Amino acid sequence: MKLILKQRIRQIIITYRIYIVIVLVLAAISLFVIWYISYFRANMGGLIITDESYDSNNIDSHIDIDNNNVEEEKAKEEATKQDALVNTKPKAPSSSNSSSQSEVSQSDSGVSPEPEPEPEPESESFSAFVAFYADNQSDSDDDDVRHQNVVNRILASGANPVIHAGDLMEDGTQNSFDRFLNVAGILLGSRTFYGALGNNDRLFGDSTTPSPIFLDYFNFPNNEKWYSVNSGNLHIVVLDSAFSASDPNQLSWLESDLQSAASQSRITAVVFHHPTFFSTIQSYLINYGVDFVVCGHIHTYTKTDVSGIEIFTLPGGTAIGHATSSIYNDYATINVYDQNGSLIESSRIDER
Repeated sequence: MKLILKQRIRQIIITYRIYIVIVLVLAAISLFVIWYISYFRANMGGLIITDESYDSNNIDSHIDIDNNNVEEEKAKEEATKQDALVNTKPKAPSSSNSSSQSEVSQSDSGVSPEPEPEPEPESESFSAFVAFYADNQSDSDDDDVRHQNVVNRILASGANPVIHAGDLMEDGTQNSFDRFLNVAGILLGSRTFYGALGNNDRLFGDSTTPSPIFLDYFNFPNNEKWYSVNSGNLHIVVLDSAFSASDPNQLSWLESDLQSAASQSRITAVVFHHPTFFSTIQSYLINYGVDFVVCGHIHTYTKTDVSGIEIFTLPGGTAIGHATSSIYNDYATINVYDQNGSLIESSRIDER
């Protein structure tokens, strides 16, 4: 009997020792887990997995970021945005000709709604970002490749609207216009597009008549040969130097339009094809404070100042390039690029 009692007591003691060991082990594990979590949190920037069913494909739903990291990320993001505003051009939203983002001038036959303001750096009073090019006229695959490169660069820049200074066709035929559309179709479908008539945009075989293909396809304001539109703080006047250079109706309309625009204190640009046409309209442009002129035709880049008006002729043909312009409240910047997309010259134009 005594032997049985001793054995029972010994078993109880052994059992309690086992329980004590288990408790001590669990306590040690708990202390280690607490220490490990604290160490992991301190060294991993506050990231902890909160769901035991960790899924590497859905990690975002299992990460908790502490407030300090959130504030730090916000600060980095804001700094990145400010750098982008200073060093890059803002992308404008896409628009087609049927829903123009630019505002047709009051002096034209119709007025479309004011565009939504684009994102702008407040200190700079940014208003619009536009592109210009000219003389892509194509009769070969090599010409199409050069034109495509320019279109791609304009699309990548985000400029909108895009203004063409003439000779978008080689000879005014449907085949010539189809070549233009095959390359520039994506540009016309995603940007607001305006164009001036060039001498090659003629009725085939008749150098005195504009191509009906040009006039039938596009739906530009006024009579489509000369018209004006507004984009932000930029007033754009498009003229016909190829077929209406001496038309008194165009000159009368121009004076009236510029007089109206001068009272609105906008940056004013005039676009036409032939640089020599400037001498015909010079007095109007000087008297009503036009700020710059964009033209083409000679296929070579030049910049000339006449009575404070900057005249840009764009590189074209086999050396086709393009220009972009950032418009602000009281000045504009213009960057001109060559056929390789390299910057030729950057200019600042203060409002006259």
